[in-house]
Amino acid sequence: MTALKYLFFLLSAGAFVAFGLSFGNEDLAPYRWLLLLLGVAFLSFTPNSRVIRAAFGTAVLAALVFFVTQFLSDQSFANKSIDLTKDNRYTLTEGTRAILKDLTEPVTINYYVTRDVDGTPASFKRHIPRVDSFLREIESLAKDDLVTLNFVDPEPNTDEEDAALLDQVQQIDVTQDDKMIFGASVSSLDKKTVIPVFDPEQETQLEFQVVSAIAEVTMRNAPVIGLMSAHNLDVGGQSQQGWLFNQVLKRSYDSVNLSMTPLLNLGDVYEDREWGEAPDHLDPEKIKLILLIHPAGITPEAEFALDQYLLRGGTVIACVDPMSMVAQQSARPMAPGMPPQGGVPTSSTLPNLFKKHNVAFSASQVIIDRTYAQQNPAVLLLNKEAMPVEDDISLASIQNLAFLAAGGFSGLENKPIGPGLETTRLVESSYKHTFVDSQTLSSPQGQQQLRFALGSRNESDQKQSYVTLLSGTFESAFPDGPPSTEDKKEDKDDDTEKKEEKTESSALTTGTSRGNLYLIADSDFLYDGLSYQFQRFGNSGFMQTVSGNGPFILNLIDQAVGSKHLIGARARTPLYRNFTVLKDKEAELEKVAGDRIKELQEKAAQANQEMQKIRSQLTKNNSAQSSSEYQAQIAEFRKAEIEASKQIREEKKSYQSEIDTLKAGIFWKSILIVPLIVILIGLLVFIWRRVLTNAR
Repeated sequence: MTALKYLFFLLSAGAFVAFGLSFGNEDLAPYRWLLLLLGVAFLSFTPNSRVIRAAFGTAVLAALVFFVTQFLSDQSFANKSIDLTKDNRYTLTEGTRAILKDLTEPVTINYYVTRDVDGTPASFKRHIPRVDSFLREIESLAKDDLVTLNFVDPEPNTDEEDAALLDQVQQIDVTQDDKMIFGASVSSLDKKTVIPVFDPEQETQLEFQVVSAIAEVTMRNAPVIGLMSAHNLDVGGQSQQGWLFNQVLKRSYDSVNLSMTPLLNLGDVYEDREWGEAPDHLDPEKIKLILLIHPAGITPEAEFALDQYLLRGGTVIACVDPMSMVAQQSARPMAPGMPPQGGVPTSSTLPNLFKKHNVAFSASQVIIDRTYAQQNPAVLLLNKEAMPVEDDISLASIQNLAFLAAGGFSGLENKPIGPGLETTRLVESSYKHTFVDSQTLSSPQGQQQLRFALGSRNESDQKQSYVTLLSGTFESAFPDGPPSTEDKKEDKDDDTEKKEEKTESSALTTGTSRGNLYLIADSDFLYDGLSYQFQRFGNSGFMQTVSGNGPFILNLIDQAVGSKHLIGARARTPLYRNFTVLKDKEAELEKVAGDRIKELQEKAAQANQEMQKIRSQLTKNNSAQSSSEYQAQIAEFRKAEIEASKQIREEKKSYQSEIDTLKAGIFWKSILIVPLIVILIGLLVFIWRRVLTNAR
């Protein structure tokens, strides 16, 4: 026996001895069968016959591959994958790792998935392994094994299915007779939350769904967020349970409704949280942030409360709007054929704060931006090109924001916004923008008029801002004190005097801490359909993120309250890309068509004016009937008006036909270019090989 064979024999004997010891040693028990396999593998090298060694080795190799695969699948590094996406959309964020590292209480994840169902959609089949791998990775990264993952296969008519339904995980209709379950419940101590369905269409939200659920059940003292709005965010919406964004907000924070009179409700807020007696101002130490959504009809007293809050170092996110579609829908017609009456005012602004900080914002002008406009020009889909600050954490991984009938911020009298403060434009317009009156937007032909609103535009040399941050030590917009003081100076009793003295003594004129004021030129962007949408399943359903709107605001809130853990995961929203080349060509056609249509409209209007002049002259002369000369003139002008209207219709048809032809050309080019290139390369290779063959 050669020396090498002796070595393999000794290794085989050692492996067999270790295998025997594994029955009495717990440290060797996990490797028992692997030791046996290694012993047999080493032994396979000792026979003299090559045939025996080859047969022996093949069998051992197959078994070895099987055992090694099983061993690796149980290790944390087996869940690693390579993320080749541009923005690392499938790599765990640092925020997720921080949440798992900071866990102090055990978390149980009951993962329900029906794996053997005929007719399971292909999208679910592809998504199930992705969720399996992700949950295993979450479990392996948790501190001190505090996350326990239970895989449950809830087959029909079993206790497992009853447990899933008890946890409120939704059943999905696969066929007429078959149903499947694909969701999870996350619990810690006495708190539980449910992920009803892992929707394949929301694959980029998987990390946030799971990690936010873990954060929710392990959170004991949620930060307090103040909410002010002219809307009632707790009613209506797609789920009939209020705005979906408001429901998301309540999951992560202690959201308190301060209404539009914040100081009047402050006592109840303090009493409910046992904070003691409420002061006469909003305290940033207690209420970490104020979220202002469409402050229509805001009073000077409410503005003063916000002003003092900023001076004390608070953070305010103000979503104002020149034309709130949600507010417009709240109005109700008084009678058939009558315009809507009542409801929430459609425009909102902060007049005193804007004037103090040199912010120009029109309460009746809607911006139309050619670069980011969609099929409905009032809808803006703002991508990374509209976000000039690349390193801002609130925009981390945010791919798009969707605004509806938004306004724009600029400086008054061409001076910078926020003198004395740090001003950051987080989201801004392109140069290809213009403003239209909000009445045009709400007219029956509003959308058609907007399609040609940019036809006669003059491109501005300055961009408008959609989202602006003012940061620093603020100066008061009310240097003379509370706005109600002057009205009450003349006639006041002793109690009123004492109360006003207290107010004046606590009022600030200069900030004591660094404050932050976020200005957002739209409020509808947080409403259902633009930020989140409700997907019904059975008697209930679940929310889907449709844009970066909600994640963006929640990122701002996370920054203000000092928690940045969920920013990266939350921001992974669906990616939409604007067809910029197509839009530029559409803009050229719109400009030409818009000029021609405007000229024809002027001709029609001029003909109508001439007819009105003739009728006015007949009325002035008390003529019951016009002469044949006047009748001929009226007929001529009417003919000119009808002809101009006809040409306008034809021009619009021609414009749409050119747009359709343009889109069809781009479509066929996209479809045919690559195959033609492949065919051409194939022909060149064929010719080259033929030439080489003939040369031989």
